[in-house]
Amino acid sequence: MRRFKQYGKPGWHAYSVRYADGREEGVATCAYSYGITNEERVDMARRITAALNATAHLTVEQIEALAEDEEKSR
Repeated sequence: MRRFKQYGKPGWHAYSVRYADGREEGVATCAYSYGITNEERVDMARRITAALNATAHLTVEQIEALAEDEEKSR
């Protein structure tokens, strides 16, 4: 199963989330905003990492359906 990991790199600290399947290329995202603190950025990167790993076995359509069901139940 493909896994994501949170990682720090000079200049990006621990705000980055990188696709980690053993290859150099892949996708990455960064939790960054001028309106939040460094601690909040790291927490958001952790949240993104956890969400990606928790849903790695699902298709995009399944994830979207779960999100839609959640919205309807509110």
